[in-house]
Amino acid sequence: MISIYRAALATPATMPPGAYRELCWGAGLDHTATGYGLLLGADTADGALLTAVIEDIDYVRLLIQAGGAEVPEDKVSCYLDGWPDLSTEAPTVWP
Repeated sequence: MISIYRAALATPATMPPGAYRELCWGAGLDHTATGYGLLLGADTADGALLTAVIEDIDYVRLLIQAGGAEVPEDKVSCYLDGWPDLSTEAPTVWP
């Protein structure tokens, strides 16, 4: 289980095109037209930083509007180590 600290959208519409492609490449995700929702959190067992990748963008939008909620395991496509740098000035997106 993870504790969620931040939710973000990583989509072609919310990121500069080069940054979205780099995030997908660095995270090993397919470049899609709809993008992904990212839940930045920490493993409750050992504190390791994790990113939960969710393909249901509308679900992540609802999470952001609601200020967070419990996320069912079947909504998570995969977990990635660390957190991406989503700032537009970042030289690289994924650690």
